[in-house]
Amino acid sequence: MKPGPKHFGQRNFGHSFIDSTQSGFQWVADRMWKVEHAFERVNAASQERMSNVRMRIFFILVSLSVMYLVLAGFAMKSALAGTGATGGLPVMANTRADLVDRNGYMLATDVFNYDLFVDPTEMTGEDRPLVRRALITLLPDMPREALDKAMNSKGPTIVMGMLKASDRAVLLSHGLPGVSFEPAKVRGYPLGVTGSFYVGGTERGGGGVAGIERSLNTQIIDAGKRGQKIELAMDMRVQGALENELRAAAVEQQALGAVGLVTNIQTGEIIAMANWPEYDPNQAGQYSNEQKFNRAAAARYEVGSIFKVISIAIGLEAGTATLGTVYDARSPYAIGRRRISDFHAKNKIMTLEDVFVHSSNIGTTLVAKDVGVETMTRYYETLGLFRAADVELYESATPIIPKKWSEGTLASTSFGHGMSISPLSYAQAVGAVLNGGYLRPLTLLKRDPTVPLKGERVFSASTTRHMLDLMRVNVLKGSGSRANAPGLRVGGKTGSAEKPARGGYDRRSLISSFAAVFPSDGPIDQERYLVLIMIDTPQGTKETHGLRTGGWVAAPVAGRVIDRIAPFVGVARGDDKFSLADWDKARVILDEEQSGTAVADSGQ
Repeated sequence: MKPGPKHFGQRNFGHSFIDSTQSGFQWVADRMWKVEHAFERVNAASQERMSNVRMRIFFILVSLSVMYLVLAGFAMKSALAGTGATGGLPVMANTRADLVDRNGYMLATDVFNYDLFVDPTEMTGEDRPLVRRALITLLPDMPREALDKAMNSKGPTIVMGMLKASDRAVLLSHGLPGVSFEPAKVRGYPLGVTGSFYVGGTERGGGGVAGIERSLNTQIIDAGKRGQKIELAMDMRVQGALENELRAAAVEQQALGAVGLVTNIQTGEIIAMANWPEYDPNQAGQYSNEQKFNRAAAARYEVGSIFKVISIAIGLEAGTATLGTVYDARSPYAIGRRRISDFHAKNKIMTLEDVFVHSSNIGTTLVAKDVGVETMTRYYETLGLFRAADVELYESATPIIPKKWSEGTLASTSFGHGMSISPLSYAQAVGAVLNGGYLRPLTLLKRDPTVPLKGERVFSASTTRHMLDLMRVNVLKGSGSRANAPGLRVGGKTGSAEKPARGGYDRRSLISSFAAVFPSDGPIDQERYLVLIMIDTPQGTKETHGLRTGGWVAAPVAGRVIDRIAPFVGVARGDDKFSLADWDKARVILDEEQSGTAVADSGQ
C-alpha cells in the first residue's frame, strides 16, 4: 500500500532508527578501513614520523566516535518523533490526566483512534471497485455515501473517523492501494454508559464539555502534563449497582426520566450519580440533548414530601416543635380561599411522629407556621436552597424560588411544593440534617482523609438523632416500608409531588421519590449514606397495583440499591434498638429537650 500524503497525517520520518543506526555503523566501518590503510602506510614510513602519525590517528578515532554518537542521537530523536511513547503514534499536545474511581479503577483515559482516508488517484481503474468492495466487507459500518464521494474525488478524502487500531490492522494486512490513515487522539471511557454523567466528556482531542471533564478541565490537563491521575469520589461498584436498579425501574415504569444519587453525608462525597435516559460518552454524537441531560444537577423539581425531612428538622432546631408537640389535622388548613389537605387524611390530632410517618401536609404546614416566614427562609438560605448546589459540576442549576414569601408560599414549600430545586441541592441540604448538623459542599473528588472536615453548623446533634430515628420508624411502620433492607437499619421518607402545569398541577404526572439514609443508628459523627431515588412520571405496573407514589415506585429501588452496595461502603448488617420486641411501646425519643442552636453557628 502506498503511503498517504504528508498533509493528511502520515508523516514521512525518513529512515527508521534501525536503518539510521545501521548506516552509522557502515559509515564508521568505512572510516576504520581507511584508518587501517593509514597504519600500513605508516609502517612503510620512517621511524622518525611514527609517533606523530600515531597521535593523528588517535585524534581521528576520537573524532569519529564523537560524530557517531551525534549521529545515533539524531537517529534516536527522529525515531521518537515518529513513534512517540504510544507504540508508533505521534506525541500530541494537551494530554489529559487519567480519571480513576476511589479504588483506582480507570474511568477515562487518552487513546488513539484513526481517520481513514481514500485517494482514488493512487488506484488503477481496475483497483477502485475491488477496494470499494473490500472496505465494505471488512468494515460493515462503512458509510456508503462518504465512500462513494471519496472514490470520485481528486485526492485523499476522509471516509470514516474513530477507527479502532484493530480495524486499521485488518485493512493494512490486505494492502489496499489508496487507503491511508491519520492517528487522532481521543478521550476513551472504558465503562461506556457507567458513570457518564459523573465523568462527562470532551470535544474530540480537545477540552471538556460536560461533567468533571469540563468542570476540572484545567486541572486535568495540568495533571496530565505531570503524569498524574485524578481520583474521583465515585465507587465504580456502587455506580454500577445504582445504574442497574434505576434503569430497570425507569424502563418498567415507562418513566420520562429518573435520577439516582448516593452520597457520603459525612464528607459530602458523591459516591454515585445516575440518570435515565443514559448515554455512552464514547459515542456522544449519536445521542440527543435530552439523553445527555444531567437531571441530577441541572433539572429542577418540586420534590414533594421528602422535603418534610428538612421542614420538621427546622421546627425541632428552632425550638417551636418537640416530639411531644401535637397538631390538629382533623380538617384541612385554610389560608384565605386555599385549603391544604392530606393525601391520606387521618382526620385526627397528631404527634410530630405521626405528622412525619403519615406525611401530613396539614401537620407540616402547622410546623412551618410556628417557625415563621423569616426564620424558616433564613434556614432555607443557610442550607443553600437559594443557590445552586455547591459542587464542581458546571451543570448545577440555581433553584426557582417564590418571588414573595408569605404564609401561603411558606406552607407550600414546607411540604415540597412552590420551590423547585435540583436533586443535588436537596442532597446537600438534607445531608446537613443527617450528619450531625454541618452544611458541607458536595464533591466529585475523593476526599483526603488527612484534611479535617469543616462546615457551617445549622443543626444540633440532637436534631440529627431525632430525624434519624423518625426516618427509621417511617421505614418500619410508615410509607417507607418497601425500602427496608434486612439488617441495614434503613431510614427514609417518601415523596409524591404532582408536576406543575398551566393553571396549577397535573394530577396524572408525579415525581415519585424516596430519600433513604443508612445506617440510621450509631454515633452521630460516623459515616452514613444518603440514597436518593426520583422517578419522573411513572406509569404504574401490576406489581404496584397501578399506584405511582414514592412508597410504591421509588422506595423499593432504594432498598435494592442499599442491599447491594452496603458491602462496598463498609456497612455491616446487624440489629438496632427498633428490632426489640417492645420497641413500639416506648416513645421514639426519651429526651425531648431541644438545643435551639443558632442557624449561623459555625464550627467543626
